[in-house]
Amino acid sequence: MTSIREAVRRLMQRERERPASEFSYAIYWTKVARGWDATKRLQALEGAERTLTRPGFVSNEFSRRYSVPEIDGSAHSGASLLALRKVLKAFEQSIG
Repeated sequence: MTSIREAVRRLMQRERERPASEFSYAIYWTKVARGWDATKRLQALEGAERTLTRPGFVSNEFSRRYSVPEIDGSAHSGASLLALRKVLKAFEQSIG
């Protein structure tokens, strides 16, 4: 079994050309998701996926346009939600 830290490290290595904001978002969401149980992580992933696949979704870096009730009800940027999806998928892979 891969540790969560190792899964996130590998994810980050694969995408070295990303903007610094994506790295910051991934670190933030890793810290947040560590406090969630598996059910909450799955709900958050499903909510993020619904938002990411909406027509007109824009992967903007800083403009907080998207609210996902399954996460926290706050507004998030598109890049933040993309980072959340990657982090939650890494958790999914590392836990099984």
